[in-house]
Amino acid sequence: MPPEIGTLKHLQVLSISDNKLYGTLPYEIENLKDLSELDLSSNDFSGSLPSEIGNMNELTTLTLDGNEFTDDLPWELGNLNKLNILSLGYNYFGGPLPSELGNLQELTTLDLSKNWLEGTLPSELGNLEMLNVLIVQMNDFRGTLPSELFNLSNLTQLKLYDNSFTGTLPSELGNLSTLTLLHISKNTFTGTLPSEIGNLNKLTQLYLDDNRLTGTLPTQIGNLYEITSIDTSVNRFHGNLPTMIGNLKKASFVAVNQNHFSGTVPSELGQLSKLQYLHLFHNWFSGTIPSELWQLTSLSYFDIQSNRLEGTLPSWIGGFDQLSSLHVGNNNFTGTLPSELGRLTGLHLFGVDSNEFTGTVPSWIGDLRDLTLLWLQDNQFSGTFPPEIENNLSLEDLCLRNNNFTGSLPEERHTYLPCT
Repeated sequence: MPPEIGTLKHLQVLSISDNKLYGTLPYEIENLKDLSELDLSSNDFSGSLPSEIGNMNELTTLTLDGNEFTDDLPWELGNLNKLNILSLGYNYFGGPLPSELGNLQELTTLDLSKNWLEGTLPSELGNLEMLNVLIVQMNDFRGTLPSELFNLSNLTQLKLYDNSFTGTLPSELGNLSTLTLLHISKNTFTGTLPSEIGNLNKLTQLYLDDNRLTGTLPTQIGNLYEITSIDTSVNRFHGNLPTMIGNLKKASFVAVNQNHFSGTVPSELGQLSKLQYLHLFHNWFSGTIPSELWQLTSLSYFDIQSNRLEGTLPSWIGGFDQLSSLHVGNNNFTGTLPSELGRLTGLHLFGVDSNEFTGTVPSWIGDLRDLTLLWLQDNQFSGTFPPEIENNLSLEDLCLRNNNFTGSLPEERHTYLPCT
C-alpha cells in the first residue's frame, strides 16, 4: 500500500480484501480521518500494525484477518471509540491483549482467532456491554477466565477453544442467557459443569470436549431445547447419562465419548429423531442396546465401541439406511450377525471386533460395496469366509484374526490401523 493513500482525506470506505497485496501499512493511513470502514482481509500484508491507526476516530469496522501481521497489538486501538467490528484473526499477532480494548464501548464483534496472543484475558473486556461475538480461539491465552466476562449479557457467540485456559466454569456462566454458541474445547478447564448451564436455553451448539471436566452431567442439560450439537467428549465425566438428554429433540450431533459414563444407555436417546452422529464409545456403559434407538433412522455414525454392552446386535439397525459408520467393537455382544445388516449398503466402516459373535460371516458382506474398513477380529466366527468379499473393491482395512475360520482366507489389509 503506497504512502500516498494518506492523501485521500475524504475517503469513507476502503475495501480491498481477497487480493494479493503485500508489504506494511504506511503510517500515513492515519490521515484518512473520515474513514469508517477498513477491510484489508485475505491479503499478504505483514509487519506491525502502526500505532497511528488509533487516530482514525471515525472507524466503525476494522477487518484485517487473513494476513501476516506480526508483533504486539498497539494499545492505541483502544482509542477507536466508534468501532463496532474488530476482526484480526489468522495473523501472527503476539504478546498480551491490550487492556485498552475495554474502552471500545460500541464494539459488537471481537475476533482474534488464530494468532500468537498470550497471557490472560484482561478483565476490562467485561466493559464491552454491546459485545455479541467474542472469538479468541487458537491462541496461547492462559489462566482463569475473568469474572467480568460473565457480565456480557448480549453475547451470542463465545469461542475460547484451543488455548490453555484453566480453572473451573463458574455458576455465573448461566448469566450469558443470549448465547447460541459456546465453544471451550481444547483447554484445561477442571471441576464440574455448573447446573446453571441449563439457563442457556438459546444454545444451539455446545462444545466442551477435550478438557478435564469431572462429575456428572447436570440434569439441567435437558433444558437446552434448541441444541443441534453437543460434545462433552474427552473429559472425566462419570455416572449415568441423564435421561433428560431425550429433551434435545433438535440435536443432530451428540458426542459423550471418552469419559467414564456408566449404567445403561438411556432409552430416551431414541426420541432424538434428527440425530445423525451418536458417539458413546470408550465409556463404561453396560446392559443392552435399548430397543427405542430403532427410531434413529437418520443416523450416519453410530459408535458404541469399548464399553461393557452385551446381548445380541439388534436386527433393526438394518433400517438405518443412512448409516456410514457402525462400530460396536470391544464389548460383550454375542450371537450371529443379523441378516438385516446387509441392507446397509452405504457403510464405509463396519467394526464388530473383540466381542463374542458366533456363526458364519454372511455372504451379504459382499453387497457392502462402499466398505473400506471391515474389522471382525477377536470373535468366534467359524466356517469358510464368503468369497463375495472380493466384490468389495474399496476395502482397505480387513482384520480377521483370532476367530475359528476354516479354509482359505483373504489376505488381511491394514492401511489405517494394524490388526491387533
